[in-house]
Amino acid sequence: MSSPVDENVLNQLKGDQSELLNKIDELRTFGVGDPVEPLQIVVCGNQSSGKSSVLETISRVRFPVGTNICTRFATEIILRRHPSDRIKVSIEPGNSRDDVQEREKLHAFTTESFSSGEDLPALVEAAKECMGLCDAAADLTPNSGFTDDVLRVEISGPDLPELTLVDLPGLYPSTSSEQGEPGMRIVQSLTEHYMTNPRTIILVVISARDDIHSQKVLNIAQQFDPKYERVLGIVTKPDIPTAGSEDYHLRLIRNEVVKLQLGWHVLCNRSPETIDLSDTARDVKEKEFFNTGRWASLAREQVGIESLRNHLSTILLAHTGRSLSGLIFNMQEKLLRNEQALIKLGTSRISVQQQRRFLIDISSKFSRITNQALNGFYVDEFFGGYEEDAGNTEERPFRRLRAIIRELNEYFARAMSIRGQRRIIQVSPLHEFDLVLEASNPYMLNWTPTYINVESLHEEIRQKAREIPGIELPGSVKQLLVGSLFRDQCKPWKGIAKAHILNVWSAVEYFLQLVLKYLVDDHVRASMMRHLISPKLEKMKETLMEKLDELLSYYKRGPPLPLGNAYLHKMRDFVSDRQPRIDLARVAGAVIPPQTPDESGSLQIIDQMQAYYDTTILTFVQNVAILAIENCLLSPLEDVFSSQTIVDMDDDQVQKVAAEPPENPKKRKRLDDEIEMLRDGKRMLAAYKQDKKSMPKPPILGKLVSVRSLGLGIEISLTDAIIFLQDSQLRKLQRRTLR
Repeated sequence: MSSPVDENVLNQLKGDQSELLNKIDELRTFGVGDPVEPLQIVVCGNQSSGKSSVLETISRVRFPVGTNICTRFATEIILRRHPSDRIKVSIEPGNSRDDVQEREKLHAFTTESFSSGEDLPALVEAAKECMGLCDAAADLTPNSGFTDDVLRVEISGPDLPELTLVDLPGLYPSTSSEQGEPGMRIVQSLTEHYMTNPRTIILVVISARDDIHSQKVLNIAQQFDPKYERVLGIVTKPDIPTAGSEDYHLRLIRNEVVKLQLGWHVLCNRSPETIDLSDTARDVKEKEFFNTGRWASLAREQVGIESLRNHLSTILLAHTGRSLSGLIFNMQEKLLRNEQALIKLGTSRISVQQQRRFLIDISSKFSRITNQALNGFYVDEFFGGYEEDAGNTEERPFRRLRAIIRELNEYFARAMSIRGQRRIIQVSPLHEFDLVLEASNPYMLNWTPTYINVESLHEEIRQKAREIPGIELPGSVKQLLVGSLFRDQCKPWKGIAKAHILNVWSAVEYFLQLVLKYLVDDHVRASMMRHLISPKLEKMKETLMEKLDELLSYYKRGPPLPLGNAYLHKMRDFVSDRQPRIDLARVAGAVIPPQTPDESGSLQIIDQMQAYYDTTILTFVQNVAILAIENCLLSPLEDVFSSQTIVDMDDDQVQKVAAEPPENPKKRKRLDDEIEMLRDGKRMLAAYKQDKKSMPKPPILGKLVSVRSLGLGIEISLTDAIIFLQDSQLRKLQRRTLR
């Protein structure tokens, strides 16, 4: 099936864009970026200004034109690149269509009769009938014969430009019996809708027979494009101007009246006498007209359909060029990913000697990164730069191992200070923690405090004293009660410490996974974890649990053994705090102490336990952090995969870990080919981006601007500043991708 659009016209519209689009299509096969957003050209103007004729002249698709024909709805001719030729015709119901059945009827509209540019008038008539817009009943329809439904004709093929052409109903300044107020609102709303799109080139069509001041299309365009950056003016019917208007329209086309950044152009419309001329004959007749009289004084790039198509081709190429920054960025990202993947694959390693050399190289990098992570000296690219600390990925914080362990240690110490005691002795209703605020601590999740008041604890101690009578003198403080109460109070220690040790161990394991993921491909990473690192980590976990049992063992069985002055200072503080509460009369009358501890004796037991607890828990927390985590987990970490590890491996072990899977040579070849293609594509796109002919330079470029905000303190051109910023962005991207 051939395209219904004239191939000669396509070549003019594509111009230099064809080679660029071919390269972009080729790059997309490598998964680079999103397609370039297509440009759309919308023809706007008053009724009978020649809008449809302009589109027909540009595309050689026969839009319905004639003295008694009025465009009633928007028609989109959508040109798209595709490996095979295909055509799709549809109607998109407008927002004003509330009836479900009507919308379904419009959605069901299709036809196979559109195969050439000559078929559009018949297609439009069929669409009008489906929409209920017969000319005979136009004045009877609620919208005076206009609708916001859209007829879409999608034409795809391998050689088409990426472009949409839109024919809109004409604006009309006053109502009549055939064209009422509702229709006027629909036409203006459609015009504004298409102008809003920043990818729209607005072709404002002005008839040489009409006064420009009576046409509001330029005012509407200025609402959505205040600087007239997307507006291209078209003057039509220059061969039949009104008397005395020729000089005015010549000045208009020279951009002296209404200044448009895309300029003005002038075309000859088909007249009733030339309606049956071929397209070639029509173009020849137009050239003859512009070579005579005062029209010959205009620049040739401003007159005639051929120069207009060339101008539109330049606009298309410039639009594609403006999309190149994103494509080049995506290409650079893909290129860096491929290069990193190639580095991870390493060189071909068939022999055991090559495999051992590969592992030694990886172990050197592994040891360097691990050493920096343990010392908090994050300079390797693995850790990322300062500007990338915002945590854009979930894994990034876990690369900085020392920071993670320090944070977990702080959580552990805080949790131990609060929930390390089995019961909180409630001396007063005030407490030093807030459960809501502590909820962020991973060791405080789902924990509810258990309180006991002093009076209940007194009774409990007296009960215990009666159950374990010894050979001590009556009234003596039972030291056994102090140790028993302490062991009961510190029961949560093991659970909290075990959770902390396992959390740190898991963070270390995840960190090592990230390092290997950064250094090698997934196959080698899994093999190294399975055969080398995971067994050592499991052994470390066992050692950690043994060390924890060792740290707890004395507290589970031995009597209180306070050391240093900290315990005495605590006891002095407790006695000092309670001194006003002692009943001196009761003390003076107690000549013969009771058999079991009274309130004073119970308080002494509680004070001794609490003083011993407060001094011992600090030692335990430090021992877990230093003797367990630092000595048994972190210190051996640098040797978990060292060069000595590789030297000690026999040949079978080396092959298990470092042998290449069968698909690696093909993968390496594919990556090499892709990298070469991406580099070539990047050079080509960069050349297009810098081509002044394909990328018209806005007036601001080239002016000297201060870039003190870049820290340079010098004057450079804005172009150089943009290049500087792009290079900086790519360096940032490289650091991010290599991670």
